[in-house]
Amino acid sequence: MILSIALTQFVFISLGILSVNVLLKAGGYAANVAERFPAFPVWMATHGLWLFALPLAWVAFAGFCLHFGRGPFPQILARTTGVALAMAIFAAYFTAAYLLF
Repeated sequence: MILSIALTQFVFISLGILSVNVLLKAGGYAANVAERFPAFPVWMATHGLWLFALPLAWVAFAGFCLHFGRGPFPQILARTTGVALAMAIFAAYFTAAYLLF
């Protein structure tokens, strides 16, 4: 389950970076005209690669929870935070793409 949640997070980040970059380039984005575009999508396009650290950190957190935790609570905590992180990533990139329309 941890692997599927982590892969979902990676896919959301990859598709989000791709879609925001395509929408920016289609809108005529260049470094010298960056002030014409909303700041959030520009930031997501230029610094979005750092977001790949979030799934890696979550995998480490989930592994820690499952390895050192006792009972079902750590599993529920790990899965809940992973799904919440995936939804937050999706919402952030959806918002960035929506601001470009």
